[in-house]
Amino acid sequence: MRRFPIKFVIAFFVATGLLASAPGADAATLAELLPVLVKNQKQIKAKENAVEAARELLKAARGVWYPELNVVGNWGKEKQNNTTGTADTEEVPRELDIKVTQMIWDFGANNASIRIAELDLETAEIDLILTRQALILQGIEAYLNVIRAKKVLGFSRGSVANIKRQATLEDSRVQRGGGFTTDALQAKTQLAGAEARRNNFAGGLRNAINVFRRFFRVGPGDLNALQEPRVPYEMLPKSLDEVIRIMYESNPGLKNSKIASERARMEVKQTRANELFPKISATAEEKRKSDVGGTIGNKNEQLFKIEFNYSLNLGLTNYNTVAAKEADLRVAIEGEVDTRHAFEQQAQDNWSNLKRDKANIDFLKNQANIAAEFLELARRERQLGNRSLIDVLAGETALINANSDATAAETDLMINVFKILNIMGKLEAAVVK
Repeated sequence: MRRFPIKFVIAFFVATGLLASAPGADAATLAELLPVLVKNQKQIKAKENAVEAARELLKAARGVWYPELNVVGNWGKEKQNNTTGTADTEEVPRELDIKVTQMIWDFGANNASIRIAELDLETAEIDLILTRQALILQGIEAYLNVIRAKKVLGFSRGSVANIKRQATLEDSRVQRGGGFTTDALQAKTQLAGAEARRNNFAGGLRNAINVFRRFFRVGPGDLNALQEPRVPYEMLPKSLDEVIRIMYESNPGLKNSKIASERARMEVKQTRANELFPKISATAEEKRKSDVGGTIGNKNEQLFKIEFNYSLNLGLTNYNTVAAKEADLRVAIEGEVDTRHAFEQQAQDNWSNLKRDKANIDFLKNQANIAAEFLELARRERQLGNRSLIDVLAGETALINANSDATAAETDLMINVFKILNIMGKLEAAVVK
């Protein structure tokens, strides 16, 4: 028997191990899907690259305090025709200039540029967190909305089946001469409406699956295998004031607005130093010349000096440039205040919605139970001739609406919990484990 090549055997076992350890494309739990979302989303990868770019720019900004080396060399041919009685010359001059410049002080311009680069890196890192948490929230909503759409479609299918049975009963009564044609037509009318609602809910489920696939890059698989995630109610503060306090400390969007104000402040400092103050530097220079300027032989020159450089536009436009940056700083400060107010309102709205959904769930579940009991009694009474068909059909509509509203409230409650964690800056993939 011919033996398999050893490389084939190794590759087979490696591939088998990878497949066994990787999460399946039809993973049913949100806890399995969220880490995949965080790992594979292109938006997150783009932000990671932005962080790396900002890190490299910071290294470059810190280089302003390192000495700068400038080397210039030349080689050519020089011919001089002298009219002073001296002999003409024709030589091959060679020159090498080496210059080292060290910035001594610029009244804070370079330090401000370094600080700006540091703030840009902080902004990029916070943007990464902000993007990751926003995508996690969107992924959670996509997952829960598929479950909600599946449940509502199930209610609608049950309602269609029930109305079909009722329509069949009415047809039987008419054929036996004990019913009314108008009742049979009413049942068929209600059935057509129920089938239209079922089709709408089926379309809603398809749309929810499309959103699911957008974020997780795979379909939800067996919808009956989807499991509602564990909602981390224990992470919620006891009061709205506590939510807002934590939001001030941890919300990435608020952190970025603060950084924007600090960056504008550093730009004012940098611009003021560049426009209104000189730059002081030290220079060490050496020139090595051979046969230059008609002088035969070698010549070396060394030079060390301290110099300052200052320029001022006589129209005093330098002050206008500084004033423009100061105006930008005021814009950034006002933007920070407005961002804080916007996040406060968002936190208040989410907290209010959470309280509303908590209170509504019990009411809506009770409504659904009462609607189911009424419909069951109405069907019995209809068989006995003590209840009109309209009552039965109205009961069907009331039941599906009550079940749909209760399901929506339960889903909204879970989503609002995750929204509050998101605005607090605490929403990561691990919260559903």
